Amino acid sequence: MKNISRGWLILPLLFLCRPIFAQWLLPGQADFTKAVTKVFPVRDGISLIQIRTPQQAFNTLVLAGPQGYLLVDHPEPAANPAIQKVLDGLGKRPVKFLLNTHWHYDHVGGHVIYGPDAIIVAHGNVRKRLMTTQTPYWSPSPIGPGPERAWPVITFRDMVSVHFVDEDVEMDHYASGHTDGDSVIYFAHANVVDVGDLFWSRGNVAGGADIEGIALSLSAVLDRINDSTVIITGHTEMSNRRDLAQYVQLLNETIALVRREIAAGKTGKEIADAGLPKIWKPWFAPETVPSERDFMHDVYAALTHTNDLNQ
Repeated sequence: MKNISRGWLILPLLFLCRPIFAQWLLPGQADFTKAVTKVFPVRDGISLIQIRTPQQAFNTLVLAGPQGYLLVDHPEPAANPAIQKVLDGLGKRPVKFLLNTHWHYDHVGGHVIYGPDAIIVAHGNVRKRLMTTQTPYWSPSPIGPGPERAWPVITFRDMVSVHFVDEDVEMDHYASGHTDGDSVIYFAHANVVDVGDLFWSRGNVAGGADIEGIALSLSAVLDRINDSTVIITGHTEMSNRRDLAQYVQLLNETIALVRREIAAGKTGKEIADAGLPKIWKPWFAPETVPSERDFMHDVYAALTHTNDLNQ
């Protein structure tokens, strides 16, 4: 990616609240009637729409052009009035493309709204999951299948490019991580990357189906970006390469620690109950290091191959 510094100085001022910790919300639990919507210019025609409900924040990335919009992710359909209001404010033009970082309901809610007209692009496993009933452990009831108009019409296995508004947008799938259909989305000319829920910015950890896959994916992102790259996440404030590098190091050290503990005979419960190691203290400062028992169990499950990709 090109080394572009224009616009970078605004980033530290954009989010004044401390990030929220990762949490599982179920469809309908986020109260969008009490949401606060903010729009943050990123650079080169790209904006970030953040809708913050009392329960959680949700990010949608927008690339605007004369012919319409390209969106990355969209919260559940209840958030659409807020999204559409922002788009109308930017100029009443249609949504041309809708790109997905993964299949979870809080990222694909725009499909049923824009799907009949917009081109939906996602990893092949996203389409497979949206076409069938899903029973992830975190949902007490089955999810889907979605209507046909909400299925991605362009899918890929490893990489696909979309060329829109003089921008080269590249979607890469490195490994099963947060889900088995994660995409990292690069905006080459703007030097922006959207990592979805693979990374939750400083003060958070991001769990998922395969923690080793998350580490591999984020390491690949780290190798590709530079110090001027703007990192967009699915739910938290914008980030940067320095923070991502620190997170990847902590993640790899934690994986190595758990691997040693498994070799020493510790059980999954013992490892989970011990919580995050103290090496995470700088990441959460000035707050104390949370236990993140579920995250540590995810690490154990990935290393013992007892993890479930159905999530």
